[in-house]
Amino acid sequence: MDLLTLLGGALDILINIKALLWILLGTFLGLVFGALPGLSATMAVALLIPLTFYLEPVVAISMLIGAYIGGIAGGAVSAILINIPGTPSSVVTTIDGHPMAVQGKAARALGWAAFSSGWGSIISWMLLVTIAPMLAKICTGFGAPEYAALAFFGLSIIAAVSGDSIMKGIIAGFIGVSLSFVGVDPIWGDLRFTFGSINLMGGISVVSALIGLYSIPQILNSCLDKDNEKLSAKDLTIKNIVPPFKEQFAHKVNIIRSSLIGTLIGIIPATGGNIAAFLAYDQAKRFSKEPETFGKGNVDGIIASEASNNGVCGGALIPMLTLGIPGDSVTAVLLGGLMIHGIQPGPMLFSDSPAFIGGIFTAVFIATMYMVLLQIFGIKIFVKTLNVPVNYLNAILVVLSLVGSYAIRQNFFDVILTLFFGVVGYILTKAKFPSAPIVLGLVLGSMFEGEFRRALKLGGGSISIFFERPIALVIIILAFAIIISTLWKSLKKETSAA
Repeated sequence: MDLLTLLGGALDILINIKALLWILLGTFLGLVFGALPGLSATMAVALLIPLTFYLEPVVAISMLIGAYIGGIAGGAVSAILINIPGTPSSVVTTIDGHPMAVQGKAARALGWAAFSSGWGSIISWMLLVTIAPMLAKICTGFGAPEYAALAFFGLSIIAAVSGDSIMKGIIAGFIGVSLSFVGVDPIWGDLRFTFGSINLMGGISVVSALIGLYSIPQILNSCLDKDNEKLSAKDLTIKNIVPPFKEQFAHKVNIIRSSLIGTLIGIIPATGGNIAAFLAYDQAKRFSKEPETFGKGNVDGIIASEASNNGVCGGALIPMLTLGIPGDSVTAVLLGGLMIHGIQPGPMLFSDSPAFIGGIFTAVFIATMYMVLLQIFGIKIFVKTLNVPVNYLNAILVVLSLVGSYAIRQNFFDVILTLFFGVVGYILTKAKFPSAPIVLGLVLGSMFEGEFRRALKLGGGSISIFFERPIALVIIILAFAIIISTLWKSLKKETSAA
């Protein structure tokens, strides 16, 4: 790849005022979509594609990348302020983000979310620029055993997001895994638990479950609880949002580790920010000197979630650009945008169009800077949600939630499903069952089942195939180590309490 041409493409973006403005618009709209419950980065990119038809290819894709990065980061805003994740990948942010907001530290939480997202994007951008082809080649060599092991590893961290009761977390996790069985059998194609409904043939919509389990219970609590805690807008000032560099440096290990986890998960096709956030959160809690403070407003929980889910952005672009394989749902839409503009991703793209690649690399960096700045200076707008009367805010959130659940598949059944999960979620909340393990089980359950059964077929029905694949074996050993360690710590804690 011609380095001078690559640098020329980067410079073309940097001095192109039109391109910079389109990237700014894309990033802003992505933040808006990400911050509104029920909407998503995928929806933002999909809806913006028609606006790019008359733009130059590099400017068009740069704008869409801005929407991608902004959309993923924007989910933290509603997760922190109103305890409702704006995007699936910001589910983990609610665990520590909202408790900080309730404690009067919403500005600090939003600041850490913005800067962690920024660091996650920058670190993944560095890997994208330097070792993209090599990393993509390694991770696209994953087969069914590796995917099954990765899903099992993800399920093993249920205990880390279970709150005070591991047993309730495990039960919630089993509920999520059970729900993942609904739909078509991944191997034989038989219908399971559809009860004769064609709407369930495609399985339970993760977005409907997410909105139902998080948005609706929060809204019901706000409506029904007389002593519902409210945040004070006066506690949120722009001077409190920027974490001092000394503090950022003190959390450098968590930032780097979480960003790398996000980047690596992003490289692996068919994964995504929600898996990365759960994994990074588990590791942050595991290596913390104060693991008991997680879930109660520990800033490391926000850092892990936001650095990892934005780290996925750069990671997911690696297989998309180098091999034409989307790393997640957003890059799948981006892939369509590339093809609309006559660009065919793959190894030849780097040698045939180095100027285009240079422009895209530069756009990722610029969009990251925009995303951080927009969140810093947009805090005064964000906190205005706290001044809206509770009854009006709840009505708006209900509409957004139901519209968001309908918009993904344009199926009214998903709206009914959202309401159903909302009632179930409210009951589970009152019984002090955590919602995060249900989402984790639903997301990873179908992936684990399908890949595990495919791996067994490849191995002739023998489980030994997992021991013959070094990467799969290492991941499985790590998963069992986490399970044993978590159970041991829990048992030790109960023994000392008694």
